[in-house]
Amino acid sequence: MQHLFAGFLAPYLLAMACFPLLSHRGKGICAQSSLLLSGWLLIVLSPWLIPAGQALPRFLAAMSATLMAIKVIDAWLDLRRRSPPTWKEFVAFLANPFVLVRRCLPLERQVPGRTNLSHLVRGSVGCAIGIALLNGLFRVDWQDWPFLLEHASKVTALMVAIISGLSASTALWRLSGGVAREYMDHPFAARTPADFWRRYNRNMQQFFWEDLFKPLGGHRTPVRTTLVVFGLSALIHELIFYAAIGRVQGYQSVFFALHGVAAAMTLRVRAKKGWAAIPWIAGTLAFNLASSVFFFASIHGVTPFYARGLPGWLQGW
Repeated sequence: MQHLFAGFLAPYLLAMACFPLLSHRGKGICAQSSLLLSGWLLIVLSPWLIPAGQALPRFLAAMSATLMAIKVIDAWLDLRRRSPPTWKEFVAFLANPFVLVRRCLPLERQVPGRTNLSHLVRGSVGCAIGIALLNGLFRVDWQDWPFLLEHASKVTALMVAIISGLSASTALWRLSGGVAREYMDHPFAARTPADFWRRYNRNMQQFFWEDLFKPLGGHRTPVRTTLVVFGLSALIHELIFYAAIGRVQGYQSVFFALHGVAAAMTLRVRAKKGWAAIPWIAGTLAFNLASSVFFFASIHGVTPFYARGLPGWLQGW
């Protein structure tokens, strides 16, 4: 229990310990950056405080540590653009689960209380339905059913629960007086892979856009920069699953390579409307479900997800 507590608490404490280096523009930039890099590495390595046999806690701790590491990077980059944060502002930034780019949070639109209440109710109901469906699907005997049917059913139910749950938690945060960026923007309605990644995990999308895509000149070289972003995302996810599983599988690299190429190819595709959008939505959904086999192969390594395990062509990676 102590290891679990330390594994989840350490990233926050280490991030807070970086504050002196993020609260002023020091003259010794190289020394300051070296110290920040050391703190950042300690944050990234903190999930290893949890014993190796506890894959799921390590996975969750690795995700938490990754978010803290990203916030430290954003705060460091922000130090060169604007005045440094106060201690109170920095702690509030670390504690806010609905933002990764601090300077963009004040730009988030204010959502009326009635709308937040509606999102809270609908999100809670949707999350409960998704969890109930997932619970039922895990009780099904899948021995005589195709692997892809099991995969598509479970992933769809899980995504309904996650998307709805995030919507409810965002609304609750706002009703409590906080400011938040909406995590999702109806990703099931995406017309193309590029459109999907604009809608899915909008906090991470904002970080990549503001702190990587734009500084790298993504407007001039959108395809190349998009591939760089997806390559970095693959590296981050490989590290998260490596912390949990203890080895690099390569599944995340394949998944994000497929989506990086697909997103780059559809960057300039105009969104279809009305009935014309239906085949585009269906095609994007089919691509996402099929390609996510690679993503969930890693999930299966963390906790059993498929009744019969991975299919033969995926085993042994």
